[in-house]
Amino acid sequence: MDLEQLLVTAADLAGAGLEDFTQLESPSSDEDPPPMTASTPELTALLNRAFSDKAAREVRTSFINADSSIVVDEGVSERAAGAAVSWMADMRRVYSECAAWTMSIGDQEITVEVVDPAADSSEPLKVEQRFGDEALMRTMLAGPVGQQGRITTLLVRDGDRALELTFRSMAAEPGSPEAERLAGAMAKFLELAPVKFLGLPLGQVY
Repeated sequence: MDLEQLLVTAADLAGAGLEDFTQLESPSSDEDPPPMTASTPELTALLNRAFSDKAAREVRTSFINADSSIVVDEGVSERAAGAAVSWMADMRRVYSECAAWTMSIGDQEITVEVVDPAADSSEPLKVEQRFGDEALMRTMLAGPVGQQGRITTLLVRDGDRALELTFRSMAAEPGSPEAERLAGAMAKFLELAPVKFLGLPLGQVY
C-alpha cells in the first residue's frame, strides 16, 4: 500500500466529526527542526538526532480549524529494517531523560518543557496502549509562561512504518472552552489517524 493511502484526507474529516477542520494545501511542518540544547552534551546529541531523524520515505499533511487555533500535522514514514525501532527508542529516551531543553530560532532561545504524562489531561499513557507494535505520546509546552504553545505528539510504530500525529495550539487553562475544544478535536483525530494508518476499521482500537 502506498504511504499516501495511510494519511487522513479531507474526505475523511466530515465522517469523523471534524467538519471544523480543513486540509492545508501544503504541510505546515516540512522544515528541519531548529538546533536544540539539553542539560548535557550527550542529551543534546540525543535530542538533535531523534528530532532530525530522516526516514527512507515519508509523506505529510496538515489540517487547521476554522479560527486557526489548532493545527494538526500528520506524517507517515517508512524506514530501513530496524530503524523505526531505534528511532522510537531514541524518542523514549528524549522524553524520559530530557525534562526540558531550549530551541534556537534566530536570536531567540525558546524553552521547551515536557509535561509529566501522569498530569497530562490527554492521558497519554492510556492512549499508548491502544495502537500498533508500540506507541508513545507526550505533551510539550514551549515559550514563556503566559504565552506558551502546547504541542502534543503521538508516535505509532507498525513494523518499519511510523505515524507522527502532532497537535499544536496555545496552552489553555484546564476546563476552559479552548481546552475543551482542543480535547474534542484530539479525541477525534486520535480515533481517525491511527486506525487508518494501521488499516483497521474506523472505531476499532486495541
